[in-house]
Amino acid sequence: MTTSEATRSFEEIPFAPGGHGWLGHNGEFRRDRMGMLRLLAGVPDPLVRLRLPIPGVRAVAASTPELVQELLVEKARSFDKSAMLRFSLFPLAGEGLFTSNGELWRRQRRLMAPLFHPKVLEGYAADMVACARRTVDGWRDGDALTLLHETTRLTMSVAGKTLFDADTFSDADEIGRALTVALDWSGHIVGRPFAVAHIQLKRQLDALRPHLPVGGALLERLSQGLRGPALLVGPRGRELGRAIALLDDRVQRMIDDRRRAPGHTPDLLSRLLAARDDEAGGTAMDDRQIRDEVLTLFVAGHETTATGLAWTIALLCKHPAIYAAVEREIDAVGDEPTLADLPRLGLTLRVFREALRLYPPVFIFGRDSKEPVSLGGYDLPTPTNVFASPWALHHNARYWPDPERFDPDRFLPEAEAARPRYAYFPFGAGPRVCIGKDFAYMEAQLALSVILRRWRFELVADDVPEPSATLRPKHGVPVRVHRREVVRVAVGAA
Repeated sequence: MTTSEATRSFEEIPFAPGGHGWLGHNGEFRRDRMGMLRLLAGVPDPLVRLRLPIPGVRAVAASTPELVQELLVEKARSFDKSAMLRFSLFPLAGEGLFTSNGELWRRQRRLMAPLFHPKVLEGYAADMVACARRTVDGWRDGDALTLLHETTRLTMSVAGKTLFDADTFSDADEIGRALTVALDWSGHIVGRPFAVAHIQLKRQLDALRPHLPVGGALLERLSQGLRGPALLVGPRGRELGRAIALLDDRVQRMIDDRRRAPGHTPDLLSRLLAARDDEAGGTAMDDRQIRDEVLTLFVAGHETTATGLAWTIALLCKHPAIYAAVEREIDAVGDEPTLADLPRLGLTLRVFREALRLYPPVFIFGRDSKEPVSLGGYDLPTPTNVFASPWALHHNARYWPDPERFDPDRFLPEAEAARPRYAYFPFGAGPRVCIGKDFAYMEAQLALSVILRRWRFELVADDVPEPSATLRPKHGVPVRVHRREVVRVAVGAA
């Protein structure tokens, strides 16, 4: 849409179906998030308005690939990360790369980007394979396992080794429990009246500051204190406090150990410790900012892939013909997959991508407009919360015929070329697309190659998605594992 074209007012945006009762769509989202996502997957209008119970709080949902492109790519500079997302994740991620805005985000993104350059990613392959082998070597034939627990240990050890040169395998269960508590709290608090009121108070303080020549510094300190919850109360809050304390302790130990014995590997932790802010006189990053970035990348570096791997194996168990085809592909590669084998694991990658279509771990991306801007032909007041849901768009029959069907061939080149580019966006899009997207795809191919070469999985019970901070399987995908007897063909054999 060009600037010369006429736009319509916010009040002309059609309402999404439902939203009845005094809590409106907020109540429906809290009661049944999957139901709300299904509703949005079927709305005919590209942009719909939500009914909310608090005057002055505005939210709209974008539900076409074209609007995803407009929101996350073309007009990305007119939006900040959602204040609700920042508030809910602040105890865990602080001002890390996923939650920060403005110049801080740009500076940190520039600092970390070299670690995810394709040439650097090549050096991670051997560690990914080693971590996968270490995970499966602890299994015994006939074991009953919770798959998400195992894939979390695997991806956590990969993130620790590749990004921080740290062995987190032995601590994975304790760290994993703490992260689960923090993510569950984040998912629980989203949209609750307490969180909305907190965010509105911070916005009021930020609006007052420029108009108060006296007391501006005090308001600034108050505003900074309201970036996250001021107090953690009740059993859930106390549990969160203990979880964050454990995570803080582990990260601080890692920082202190590295300062005492600097490593020779230019990993993420080394880059963070060596970073200097030229605009602030060459000052180093303080430990709090380093902590925020370490935890952000540690969570982002394992959560999506762990959840995606668990869903992938669960789906293969339910589709034996595709499972058998993946096994044949992996068996042809052999026991020790390498970076050079990735082109031979095309079906394995397509299976993982289809699992992310059906169960995208990040199921909503939220943005707040920070200046007057139009979206989909409508003028948005400042601030308006705009969200786009990968789950809703990935299940829209207009772009994905028979959307509930598991079909990895949707990601063959000719099928992808026939779809709008942003009909699929499990890692976001635009300037803030997940920095580790290619890392995750490579890790998934190599991990699945190791796991499925050695073990066959039997699904003990079906599982369902549970939307909290991410879209995890509610029961962790219970499985039984059986050791595979793979016939090995010698190189050059007839």
